[in-house]
Amino acid sequence: MAINNPIEITYGTQAIGGTSDVYQIVGPYILDKSYDSIRLVVDVVVVAEDLAGLQSRSETLEQEFRKRLVDGDTLEIDLDGNAWTYTVGETMLRARASIAKSGNIDLDRGASRGYTITIEGELPADDTTDAGLRDIEVLVDFESGRQRVVSMRGTYTATSAGDAKARYEADADNRCNDYLDVIDSGATFELVDESFTLDREGGATPAPHVLNFTRQYVELLVNQTQAALDDGQIRDHRVTFTNVNQYPGDATEEVTRLQRVIGNYDCAVDIDETTDLESVYRNKIKGHVRQLFQSNFQPTVFGVEEERVSYDESAKRISITLQFIFQPSGGESLVEVSQSVAFRETRSIDYTPTHSGDELAAFADVGFGVLERIWNRTAIGIGAEAPKLRIRERARPDGPIGRFDGTILGQKGPDQQDTSKVEQYGWNVVASTSQVTPRVLGDPAGQEFITVTVLTESVTERYNAKPGDRTFVPIQTAPTTGQA
Repeated sequence: MAINNPIEITYGTQAIGGTSDVYQIVGPYILDKSYDSIRLVVDVVVVAEDLAGLQSRSETLEQEFRKRLVDGDTLEIDLDGNAWTYTVGETMLRARASIAKSGNIDLDRGASRGYTITIEGELPADDTTDAGLRDIEVLVDFESGRQRVVSMRGTYTATSAGDAKARYEADADNRCNDYLDVIDSGATFELVDESFTLDREGGATPAPHVLNFTRQYVELLVNQTQAALDDGQIRDHRVTFTNVNQYPGDATEEVTRLQRVIGNYDCAVDIDETTDLESVYRNKIKGHVRQLFQSNFQPTVFGVEEERVSYDESAKRISITLQFIFQPSGGESLVEVSQSVAFRETRSIDYTPTHSGDELAAFADVGFGVLERIWNRTAIGIGAEAPKLRIRERARPDGPIGRFDGTILGQKGPDQQDTSKVEQYGWNVVASTSQVTPRVLGDPAGQEFITVTVLTESVTERYNAKPGDRTFVPIQTAPTTGQA
């Protein structure tokens, strides 16, 4: 016999209550709604003519109310002709139902059984005001240098305008940028990490109802390219410079040695923009690293001495190392010098044999002696240099390296006097060799090099004393006062 129940609930295709005399709703139902969820609880009694029919109808009810609904299915609550309809995928998400035999002593009699049915689901975020964004949380982390790292996590839901993934892709960039503006509208942040999860909703064709996402943004403090602080093709860049100056001890006080700096640049390349790593390096990164080096170290001249580039095609990353050789601002043209002085002595001895019966017996008489002072110098200077003439004319200081006018251990260098003149007594230059070797330091193909000249010189002086009484003329060879 048909029973008129003022409440009818239809879950998918299965109805309970209303005019059904098989599945009757007893007592009031419970409806619990919040911003993000809905929960409906109702008691149902299954009625049959016999136990076999009760078993069949109970199994049907249990099967129908353990299902998840798919997109397009509905949950309808009808109260005396006034209906509330929830459409799965639009106004209700992730719809689930559970059924429990309540064990109600008043209902479990003969061919009737009582059940408690619970229907649960999530509610979408408002499509008009929230664009599907249900929740978001923002964490701002300051690194030790006060650089900001911003982490965001949140939830997008499906709406009538599309599934959760579509709503995320349409809205997340602008929404996250709004929060970044709240943190600091004058700063530039770059998205460096992103992840999201999808559920299995939608039916035969996936159309996720809920998407949970995380994003991480890093504040940019140095340009990614010469033209932009934030370049669309470059992600997560790192720039470091390492000064590797050497002081091997072969220079003098007035010499400013060439210095070396290693520049490292590492980044990922956004594959949505390009996959040509070589082009990104040549057109954007190499010139930028060179510009950063110049602005930081202010070189007078510089060259690229070593270039190493690694392309990680599997992860689309670029890692480069450029070694710069340069003369710092205020440095001298003479960048390296090594000089030495040596004495070379030779003598002749006249041997007069005797006829004493010993074939080795002889008188030894002093012959002529030769005392020479030999100067050697190797110097490197920036620019062009000509070899020196010292015997035909006085050595000129042309070029960045200049004359050999140093003093070593009290010995005056050969260019401290006019070597083209012959002194009657004392030291005179008797041989001079001066050789220049032009050299390019750096990358000539890339026009990133320094032109230097290597000057190698050897000067020999000979000493002669004034004829007369045989006397010893002392020559200063010991270190000057204060030197070890």
